[in-house]
Amino acid sequence: MINLDGLEGFDNLEDLNKEIQKRVLSHNQGNLDDFDGLSPEQMFLLEQDFREGKGPLVLNQLSEKELVKFPLLVQVRFLMDQMKGGKTIRLTKTGALPPKLVKQIYELGCLKNEWIEKGISKLNKESDAEEISITRILLELSNLTKKRKGKLSLTKKGEKYAGDGNYILTEILDILLHKFNWAYFDRYESMNIGRVNPAFTLFLLRKYGDKKRTANFYSEKYFKAFPQLLEGKEYSYACYELRSFERYFKFMGFVEVEKTGILDSVKLKKTSFFDRIFSLRVE
Repeated sequence: MINLDGLEGFDNLEDLNKEIQKRVLSHNQGNLDDFDGLSPEQMFLLEQDFREGKGPLVLNQLSEKELVKFPLLVQVRFLMDQMKGGKTIRLTKTGALPPKLVKQIYELGCLKNEWIEKGISKLNKESDAEEISITRILLELSNLTKKRKGKLSLTKKGEKYAGDGNYILTEILDILLHKFNWAYFDRYESMNIGRVNPAFTLFLLRKYGDKKRTANFYSEKYFKAFPQLLEGKEYSYACYELRSFERYFKFMGFVEVEKTGILDSVKLKKTSFFDRIFSLRVE
């Protein structure tokens, strides 16, 4: 909170405004415990666009050899390969990928569905595996593809950057953090848990993810920064854990997740290549 003590002593409005602006600037650039040592200004930069490299989290360029370690990216690029040279993918009546292509993506072995692997369910269509659905959804929301008359194809930009893994990763990550509906695959009522400044979660992973920790460790820090999102601790923590770690950042290949029990918080650790793709800016 900005300190407003002593402002009543100013008789001149111009001097008063200058003092207020000075205190606002000091507050915005000051490190706050609620933000795990980040300033409001740094939190704003995380939320708006980390790609500019002006905030505390810096996105690095990787070699093509390193990029194959990002499972969701591999699936996205596989789909893009099917559309190179003006080719199209004919979607089903519901707008999903055709079953044959769904199975081809799953057979890449990048992302496995827990229920399919346990034999509880079978893979017959896209909706049977959220790991496949999100691949198409992120591509559709990106500037890399267009959908017309039930067919998905590459845009001119998609054709241009089809061979540029770093560009595709940056685009897909931007869509995931800023445009994708994080509540799409679950029944939690909150639309905002996890989706509000997800780059702050990435910052926390970069800072603390070298050791295996429970998801609750990160939940406490996230809701300390955004207490207005807390709708009951158990409910909110479970929602944040599912979306951030058991789904989206796991799909990206950023975290290794270990389930310790049905009702227990999962344990997680950042992957080695997460440190390669993200750096922390040292002020």
